[in-house]
Amino acid sequence: MRRIAANFRPTYPGIQGFKLYDTFGMPLDFMQDAARDQGITFDQEGFERALADQRERARASWKGAAKQTANPAYQKLPTSVFEGYRQTRSENCEVLAIIKAGQGAQELKPSDEGEIILDHTSFYSEAGGQVGDRGWLYSEDHNTVVAEVLGCYYPIQGVRSHQVIAKQPIHVADKVDAVVNREIREATMRNHTATHLLHAGLREVLGKHVKQAGSLVDPGHLRFDFSHFTRVEDEELQDIEDLINKQVLRNEKVQVIENVPIDVAINEYKAMALFGEKYGDKVRVIKIGDFSTELCGGTHTGATGEIGLIKILKEGSVSSGVRRVEAVSGEGSLQHFRQDHQLESVVASLAAPSAVASPAEALKAELDKREAEIKRLQRELDQARMKSASSSVTTLNEKIKDIRGVKVLAYRVDNLERGQMRTLIDQLRDKLGSGVVVLGSASDGRVALIVGVTKDLTSRIQAGKVIGPVAQRVGGKGGGRPDMAEAGGNDPSALDSALAEVYTVVDSLLGK
Repeated sequence: MRRIAANFRPTYPGIQGFKLYDTFGMPLDFMQDAARDQGITFDQEGFERALADQRERARASWKGAAKQTANPAYQKLPTSVFEGYRQTRSENCEVLAIIKAGQGAQELKPSDEGEIILDHTSFYSEAGGQVGDRGWLYSEDHNTVVAEVLGCYYPIQGVRSHQVIAKQPIHVADKVDAVVNREIREATMRNHTATHLLHAGLREVLGKHVKQAGSLVDPGHLRFDFSHFTRVEDEELQDIEDLINKQVLRNEKVQVIENVPIDVAINEYKAMALFGEKYGDKVRVIKIGDFSTELCGGTHTGATGEIGLIKILKEGSVSSGVRRVEAVSGEGSLQHFRQDHQLESVVASLAAPSAVASPAEALKAELDKREAEIKRLQRELDQARMKSASSSVTTLNEKIKDIRGVKVLAYRVDNLERGQMRTLIDQLRDKLGSGVVVLGSASDGRVALIVGVTKDLTSRIQAGKVIGPVAQRVGGKGGGRPDMAEAGGNDPSALDSALAEVYTVVDSLLGK
């Protein structure tokens, strides 16, 4: 903000503030606070004019663009009448069109996949983050399923397309009953109303700068993206969860207000409008007591108590300045708590019961105990390996060769860490008194090599010059001090021949 403030005039132009808001997602209240701190007036009217202009452009674009870009098969279809706010079954629906493989068709045969457009329907089309309804189409006898509906969406504005798999022959002009799967619809409604409560709870706990940046509402869970600059702490998530579940316990009525002029909804109802969302001249307002008021075309519960319980599962980053919360409600919460109960049973089988420790604390204590035991066993294993390697030092006399008056030892010691190999190098140099020691080890497809030269010989031969040619044999390279050098490689099969080469390398270096 300092760089922005450097270009401020006595009144900072609202159009410039809107560009920051529109392009970079900078919250309006953040800019207002920054301007006030710098003693500058923020042009609120100019900002609101720019915002209104952008909404008008979006509305105009929305009205014309869809039909220009849609599949020609949809362009001449009449608008579908939506009845799903009041019911989940619409009878005597006429099949206006059938789409198969992207083209208009007259019928679907059993097992055919396609799309069906009806003159009226109770199926909600995917919009505003809420997934489309699922269900069935029944024949005129009201009993025979003629198609399973897998989803519903808008190919163009106003036309609801049912994505189906035919079970019986279906023809254009047939009459069907459109029946929504109520169990799935109600689960989705619970999650959608929970999303509104979550949005309001985030703003209450984190601040009014929080704005929705995206959402997904389906029967199984909800996902909510929002503007925020830092990680949401666990304590804050708990406060949000407590706050919104209090609204659930109050069983607040979810009030639906239809056909509200957009300016009335925003200015009088103070409804939250999602920036970038395209609204018509008349909007639908969802009001939950004094806690939440939003513009929304989705389906909702009649009261908050129908949600059951909201459980926040996790929070994380989506992109710079955008966070994401995932949550469940209703039966999803029940399943979550059942999983927790199963975890408690597992914990009880692992950890001794405690009168004071929670299951999570008991599990942590047990894991800490087992981690300490693993570390102890690892130390004992390392000590045993080192003891075994050290004990072999006394039997290495036959591998020590005299090369031009210098004692040279090359030896393979698998299953040792580099630190252990360095310790063993020191022991072998002490044993030799004066000489060159080369150790090699192979593990998990990698080779480790270490060369040690006693200090009295470093003027004649350096460890780094020894290890270079040897490392090349195992597909690697290395370097180090005159008295100690290390290398790695990726060809364990060549380790034995590389160690055998050590004596020739030393002879060559001493002969120069």
